[in-house]
Amino acid sequence: MSHDDELKSSWEQLRRDADRGREPQLLSAQLGQRHVSQRALVERVEREFIEEYAESPLLKEADTAAKRLKLLLPTVDYVLAVESVHLSQQDKAALMNAAYSALFGYGPLDALFLDDRVTTISLEGVDRAAVRYGHGDLEPVGPLFDDESHFRRILRRLLMDAGADLDDSQPFIETGLMIDGRPVCMTVITPLMSFGYHADIRVHPRQLPSVETLIDTGFLSEPAAALLNAIVQSPHGFVVVGDAESGKTTLLSVLLQTLPNADRAVAVERASELRLPDGIERLTTQWPDETTRGVTFGEQIGAALAKEPQCLVLDEVRSDEPETIAPLLQNADAPRQIWSFRGPFDSKRLRNALSMLARRADMSQTEAMVDALYHRLPYVITVWRAHGKLSLYSIGEWQYRTSDYPDFVLLLHTRDGQLRLTGERPSNTLALPESFWNR
Repeated sequence: MSHDDELKSSWEQLRRDADRGREPQLLSAQLGQRHVSQRALVERVEREFIEEYAESPLLKEADTAAKRLKLLLPTVDYVLAVESVHLSQQDKAALMNAAYSALFGYGPLDALFLDDRVTTISLEGVDRAAVRYGHGDLEPVGPLFDDESHFRRILRRLLMDAGADLDDSQPFIETGLMIDGRPVCMTVITPLMSFGYHADIRVHPRQLPSVETLIDTGFLSEPAAALLNAIVQSPHGFVVVGDAESGKTTLLSVLLQTLPNADRAVAVERASELRLPDGIERLTTQWPDETTRGVTFGEQIGAALAKEPQCLVLDEVRSDEPETIAPLLQNADAPRQIWSFRGPFDSKRLRNALSMLARRADMSQTEAMVDALYHRLPYVITVWRAHGKLSLYSIGEWQYRTSDYPDFVLLLHTRDGQLRLTGERPSNTLALPESFWNR
């Protein structure tokens, strides 16, 4: 086979692979004289419905799924009659669901959002998709979208419902929304940074787990839960550290449920992922659109400080935006602070990551910034994902012992697969009996 023939063969194979999983579902029409695809019927229903109801007050009044389905049914019946298509009840229900998703939902993603097992949806362009069930590895699935236009339309609808837009002038967009009672965080990478659009969608459970559930599932041990509660009830700051999808947001949400004086706390978030107890005010990053310039994570921190809270919660602090945390380390009257931080869980790399973050926050007074970070966030809680499960990895404290530079002292850590107390004691007072440390 010549080189040109090999190229031609490879190209034809790529074309076949690109359409694999998109084979049309054909239905009989006009008494079997021709066939029509379900996709074509859905598109026809969409056009007819929009033409009929786009400016109608009936559509605005249809604020529930039941009302929308009732509004949609006559359009489906009309299209089936015009096309002379006779469907079984099952096929008609499938057509209704597909048309409903196209008009009001998120198309092929709807079924994934309804699946309680799904925790992550990864979309790499129109042709590649993968799903994470529970805390396992991503599993490839077939093509989910009909074409590039379909993919863009669903991304835009998700972003619009989250208060953002599919803006190609932004390298990425990170925002959040609630879908069917589940907090959803989505990050979209635009062609400014990548070839085509990529999206990473994290889907949280409908119900926040309790501390007891975290113990039962092996995320925590009973001593770890007691130590965490003592830290939360104390006046001391702390930071929850871990890689992406390691359980930081879940653990922080659980801990905040018992935060004292919650009505004096403000939370600043990137994507509204935290489940906050009543009383905590939420400020979220706002992306720019045609009419507003948006509000950055750092600007929302400034707005939160202006409210003079007793406690400030940040989800999440990242190493590529050090300037956002400068006032939290510089201001003498800064409130108690609780952070989530995307970073490594092992102590050596963690020390380097946090100290570098503090130094870069203000290069004119690097050591003072590092010292402020250690004093204002003395407790460090790390989480990790390993072997298909999430769990607490360690609880440590910055302690000044024999020098002006603190040691990172582990109070509890994972050893031989178990969370164990180390025998060390905290230097900042915690309301725990002596018997706790003598276990």
